[in-house]
Amino acid sequence: MPHIDDRRRAGRGWVVRWRTSDGREHSKSFPLKTKAEDYLVSVGADLVRGDYVDPTAGKVQLNDWSARWFAVIRPTLKPSTVESYESLLRSRILPRFGTTRVGAIRPSDVQEWVARMTEEGLSPSRIRKCVVVLKMALDAAVRDGMIRSNPAVGTKQPRIERVEAAYLTPEIVDELAAAMPTNEYRLLIQVLGILGPRFGEAAGLTRQDVDFLRRRLHVRDSVTEVGGRLVRTATKSYATRQLPLPPTLAETLRVHLETVEKTVDAPIFRAPSGGPLRYRAFHGRIWTPTLKRLGLPTVGLHVLRHSAAARMISAGASAKAVQTVLGHRSAAFTLTVYGHLFDTDLDDLAARLESPAGRSRDGLTVLSDAPLASSA
Repeated sequence: MPHIDDRRRAGRGWVVRWRTSDGREHSKSFPLKTKAEDYLVSVGADLVRGDYVDPTAGKVQLNDWSARWFAVIRPTLKPSTVESYESLLRSRILPRFGTTRVGAIRPSDVQEWVARMTEEGLSPSRIRKCVVVLKMALDAAVRDGMIRSNPAVGTKQPRIERVEAAYLTPEIVDELAAAMPTNEYRLLIQVLGILGPRFGEAAGLTRQDVDFLRRRLHVRDSVTEVGGRLVRTATKSYATRQLPLPPTLAETLRVHLETVEKTVDAPIFRAPSGGPLRYRAFHGRIWTPTLKRLGLPTVGLHVLRHSAAARMISAGASAKAVQTVLGHRSAAFTLTVYGHLFDTDLDDLAARLESPAGRSRDGLTVLSDAPLASSA
């Protein structure tokens, strides 16, 4: 139990001593007995509640703590996520807080940091990612008993303005596909613009992912370029899913597979040299020149994913169906991104709700002739 020693003769005043759960003894000196008694009550209550924080633990600099924290979580992250976190730490977090003791970081410091990044013109989404990574590192410090609370919690961040996702009409997608230099890339554009997989997911498709009997494409993983090398990882949602193959697209895919390697793990789509398909190379050498040649705006390949969503919705797909095909975590997210495309459903609903006047009495009951329900 915590107690007080009278060490005035030794010139140390009143010394509060206590022992933590790891068996280590700690002490703190006070010139006045009343101050020592107040601290004794405080540290005793913290020990009983399990809220005790070693006053010396938070003295480690964030440079050192973030290195320890990141080394522990690194094996659990995708390579692309590792690269992203390292970039945020190197460019934004450690230049501001690296030499600051973990226990000395205040909520106002974090808020001021966010304000400065906003003034510099950093995008709201990147600012939010910076705060997320800092918060994760400090959450780990709280769990380790280094600090009592996380100063990044509650930080006000710039709002991300939701804009309607731009998309291409089916006719433009077909025109883009027809303008591709090879049949293989024509098929790739059709798969991206009709079924909506992410580029890395399409690059990761192999022969064994095709089910012609049920007309399905199985999306099991993704190929991503990290630090100049390609790595195969789980999908963004860490879940596999199936894409429905329209009959014409299924037949085009069947014909294409006759021209590629017959092993089950052979990639469906390849680079011009025959190697793995890379986003940057395809975007720069094939996609962008084709857009310019057709006089179309310079947009990223992700527009094909939005175009596929618009195509599905136009064909009558529900938000749940679109979510399933695109691999979103929830239908709510699908509605957040593509809700404006479902607005036409309201017009269809209004038309179905319309009831012509003067319907025959052997049909639906006319409401005006029905007895009124009791107000009770």
